[in-house]
Amino acid sequence: MRNLFSFVFGLFSGLLYVLAHTVLLLDRLICAIYALPLWRWLGGAARGIGRRRAACAAAVFVPLLAVPGALLTQRGTMVYANGCPLGLVDSPDTLAAAVSEIEQSASSLAGADYTLPVELETRTLRATASQFLTGEQLTDDLIEASGELDTLAVISVGGEQAGVCRTADDAQALLDRIKAQYTTAADENTDFLQPVRVDSVVAQTSLTDDLGTLYNDLAPRLDVTSTRAVTYTETIPYETITQENDQLDQTYRATLQAGSEGEAVVTAEIQTVDGQEHGRTILERTVLSEATDEIIEVGTRNVGIGTGEFTLPVYGYTFTSGFKWRWGKLHSGVDLAVAEGTPVYAADNGKVIVAEDSGNGYGNYIILDHQNGLKTLYGHNSTLLVSVGDIVAKGDKIALSGNTGNSTGPHLHFEVHVGDEKVDPQQYLALA
Repeated sequence: MRNLFSFVFGLFSGLLYVLAHTVLLLDRLICAIYALPLWRWLGGAARGIGRRRAACAAAVFVPLLAVPGALLTQRGTMVYANGCPLGLVDSPDTLAAAVSEIEQSASSLAGADYTLPVELETRTLRATASQFLTGEQLTDDLIEASGELDTLAVISVGGEQAGVCRTADDAQALLDRIKAQYTTAADENTDFLQPVRVDSVVAQTSLTDDLGTLYNDLAPRLDVTSTRAVTYTETIPYETITQENDQLDQTYRATLQAGSEGEAVVTAEIQTVDGQEHGRTILERTVLSEATDEIIEVGTRNVGIGTGEFTLPVYGYTFTSGFKWRWGKLHSGVDLAVAEGTPVYAADNGKVIVAEDSGNGYGNYIILDHQNGLKTLYGHNSTLLVSVGDIVAKGDKIALSGNTGNSTGPHLHFEVHVGDEKVDPQQYLALA
């Protein structure tokens, strides 16, 4: 309002200055006309006007003031809030739109209809364009006049309202505090894994949340992501290369070349979630020294040491009995039914420690010691093709199947021993 009064006062001052000089000029002109001896009638009329200088001044002053005023001003609406002048707007519709916008915003946050607690009046008035309030100024003045509203900051997580702060600065400070617990000065591109927004909403200040409580509610719901560039020294491991020599026994093993680790300088970008590494991108890698491979020579000539992995002892079999209690005693192997004379193969490298007729139910049977804690037994054979002390390789033919000993039909009885304990062969072989 002070700006409006200042403008009007300045306008009046300028017009009065022009008016004063104009009146003086007219006065001199009227006096000159009055002194003329001729034109008595004209002089008489002039004298009549001259005697009424107020009327003359009004005739000059009113047009001089009214015309510029009409050209420099426009019709507007003066808004009064609770009886006090609030400001000028271009029309009552502008005021109604501002009030509606404020009430809708406050209602949305409060969850109920809200009415602006201000008594508004309007009056038509002419003023210059510079004296009119902008929409933002009108909204701010209405908010201030309410005494209970303010522009609050609403924090949303994943599209759902999570909290209300008094100012946008308070909201940003709160979010920065949550980020700070998982980040360092070296971190870049710090953000939240969840979509987070801060929107300005006009609403009652009583709806703001306590910052401490809001922090405790938000911190567990938000995951902080960030990246940081790091440079570090990395060890390059060496590889072990095995060279096999079939002229040397299985027991032979020698190092021909000792291995040594290399070294590299690595620049990487580390992605973290809540301070824990979640991914790493190598940006640059400079090798300072190459690794040297270790070369080991091993003998492969079979001396009966098993590989630890078994092959099938017979093919074309029918699985007839498993490792289980049967007829009141443990059946300590598996029975694989095959035609008599079917080749029987060594399940792994080994040394023959038994090759005879058992006389105790196994019939003609063989036991191989694989010299790695495992032994295998092959029973009910018709013919034995190896002798005690022989060294056999995995897959070598060692017997022909039969029906000797305590047998109800031609088949191979196959056992696996770990130390002196008999175990289920299906732990080592897939039998169907």
